[in-house]
Amino acid sequence: MLQAQWQLGYPGGAIIANPIDAVHAIPYEEIEKFIDDALTECESLNIRGKAVTPFLLKRVSELTSGRSLTANKALVRSNARLAAQVAAALTSAG
Repeated sequence: MLQAQWQLGYPGGAIIANPIDAVHAIPYEEIEKFIDDALTECESLNIRGKAVTPFLLKRVSELTSGRSLTANKALVRSNARLAAQVAAALTSAG
């Protein structure tokens, strides 16, 4: 797909979706409450700007007893694997 896009002269990149492995996933119905609670705390503590993301990641990890951190680490590893596979495919397609 990327090769075809570039051959047609369309500049730019592409978004490649890579869902988390089911074994590490936290169901939306479960994680939504923790995220909402963390967002509410963030607002009540007047946390702004670049401090928001680290606060939310830490707080959601605390609220999920570390499950969200495990899920995020698994997703980072999966994304790195996929990126390597895409890079290798693009290199061999030359």
